[in-house]
Amino acid sequence: MEKGDLRRHPRAEIAAPIQLSWTDHNGQERLVSGRILDISENGMRVESPEPVVPRAYVNFRAERLNLQGSASVRSCKKQGTKYLAGLEFSGGLKWKPKQKG
Repeated sequence: MEKGDLRRHPRAEIAAPIQLSWTDHNGQERLVSGRILDISENGMRVESPEPVVPRAYVNFRAERLNLQGSASVRSCKKQGTKYLAGLEFSGGLKWKPKQKG
């Protein structure tokens, strides 16, 4: 773990498509396609074309990783024309890398 890094689990860089859905402040259902940038046992960082509100819950599906569930939005910041969101898995969901062999 790097100095100043408060994460409990190491992140693995990974590039995979992801679908995110949530209900916005106006009660409208939002559905966007984004990209996973990295992932750990308890969460992931994703790139989205739209901002997601911190502390909101999103549902997600990443077919390539065989991973779906819900997550709490821990952070979201604009970077260029996209948004980077930090998501923490909820409901006891854990991610484990596939074992090779």
